[in-house]
Amino acid sequence: MQEITKVVREINKTNKGNPQKISLMIGRLQSLRDTSPESINPDLFLFGIAVGLEKISDYRIYDLHNDDRLNELNEKIKKIYEREGMEDDEFFVRGDPDTPEDYQALNIEFQFRIDEIRVGIMKEFGEVELGELFENNREDYIQRYYNGWRVLEKDDPDKLQEIDDSEKLEMDEWGWEEG
Repeated sequence: MQEITKVVREINKTNKGNPQKISLMIGRLQSLRDTSPESINPDLFLFGIAVGLEKISDYRIYDLHNDDRLNELNEKIKKIYEREGMEDDEFFVRGDPDTPEDYQALNIEFQFRIDEIRVGIMKEFGEVELGELFENNREDYIQRYYNGWRVLEKDDPDKLQEIDDSEKLEMDEWGWEEG
């Protein structure tokens, strides 16, 4: 268990700008998962792998900017910001009835494309089941993700409170109740 938590912690603290290191650690964690005794909570593995894959996805999406569809949507969104006279540090509030409809539609499409990229990366790393869970049962994915994080931080009450608060915020954003 100690080596598993060490690898998960290393993935968690590694900057997304180091995708090669993250890839190697994901591979190590996958190997540990495939050879570990059944007594290890599978959500700990899910959390570690998911965090690593999120970082790789974020690196490819936000640092490399190599997805033509996202770049196109981003340009359209920027034009709406310009049209509405918004500054770079301003943003539309999710669910606000004054948010322009064209922005809302583009934002939904933008998020859908991000999710497609994330699922593609999960499958690229051989995490087909994780990708299917993310795509088809997001609520369970989120709950297992946070449960795995709790397993990692089980001895730190402050971290556990932070995890609970983060999960509640995410579940509220999706319109779900915890648990």
